[in-house]
Amino acid sequence: MGDKTRDNRIKFSSGFGQMAAAAFPQCAVARRQVSPKPAGPFFFHRFPSVKFLTLALLHHQNMEIKLPDALSKLLAKPGLTDLILNGHQNTYIDVGQGLARVGNPFRERSELAQLLIDLGFQTGARLDMAKPISDFVIGGFRFHAVLGHGVSEVPLVSIRKHPSAQIKLEHLAEVGMLNQRQLRLIREALQARQNIVVAGATSSGKTTLLSALIAELDERVICIEQIPELVLREPAISLHERPANQEGLGAISMQQLVVEALRMRPDRIVVGEVRGSEFGVLLQAMNNGHHGTMATLHCKSLSDLPDRLLLLGLLSGFDQAVTEQLVKQSFDLVLQLERIAGARALTQIGQLNQNLEVIEVAV
Repeated sequence: MGDKTRDNRIKFSSGFGQMAAAAFPQCAVARRQVSPKPAGPFFFHRFPSVKFLTLALLHHQNMEIKLPDALSKLLAKPGLTDLILNGHQNTYIDVGQGLARVGNPFRERSELAQLLIDLGFQTGARLDMAKPISDFVIGGFRFHAVLGHGVSEVPLVSIRKHPSAQIKLEHLAEVGMLNQRQLRLIREALQARQNIVVAGATSSGKTTLLSALIAELDERVICIEQIPELVLREPAISLHERPANQEGLGAISMQQLVVEALRMRPDRIVVGEVRGSEFGVLLQAMNNGHHGTMATLHCKSLSDLPDRLLLLGLLSGFDQAVTEQLVKQSFDLVLQLERIAGARALTQIGQLNQNLEVIEVAV
């Protein structure tokens, strides 16, 4: 009885596809397939908005995902770190010297919107009128996609390229991201199993440095991320946050993943980016003896870090006194990154004292 009721709820009339195609000729219409035989959960009626594009392949979890050839050429530019498309007319790339304008690979905004919908569908990320913003990763590229459904006038996509191979601290020193004194202090901190926080503004190199720190270790490091960005090798593993489905069920939060990681015999726990309530669980883990923990968070400078940590404690449900006490006993070293003239650099290394002040120990 329950199954029949559900089928009646999700069936579409026979003319639904035609009506939708007429009403929304530039959109992909997703429809649940109901039949006596098992079939894929969704299929798409595709409209001919992107047929003329030459396609190239990217690999994602043993699948081949097609991208327009012109877009793939931009993504293949040497030194590329970021590619930004503001609709079908304005495109910018960053190859380490700041944003530079280039030609847009799309003729119409509908082509870009259709591609983003298809990529989200193929990677399992929901992207539609009801949820017009989504993140997904394809072949080492992180896509942040926005459809123009009441959120923006045009489709927007910001693509961040991550290294395909694990970067070592020596390489970061060679390219000038850190100096030899900083390299020595960081390695001593790792060997001493100090708790490290990597701080900096957006696009300052936090994920790159964190990945290099993990590369120094031959331990069971359990990394917790919102979306997979860190480049890891065994025995390190990664857990990813999962959003709720269309019925609002099945969500797995960063906070829950931190709790689960504590039960998985970790040598170290790493949180890719601390944003909210997971901070409280992480603080308790460090205070309960989980040494060598690492995390990243957004912070403009060392002087702003104490206030940022207190705010995260409040978001986790702690009052100020409890947060201050836990923070004093948790973090040993702070690595502050900045982006200067387009280049990422480790500008400060500090330590938290008992007055919750950050004392700079190296530049």
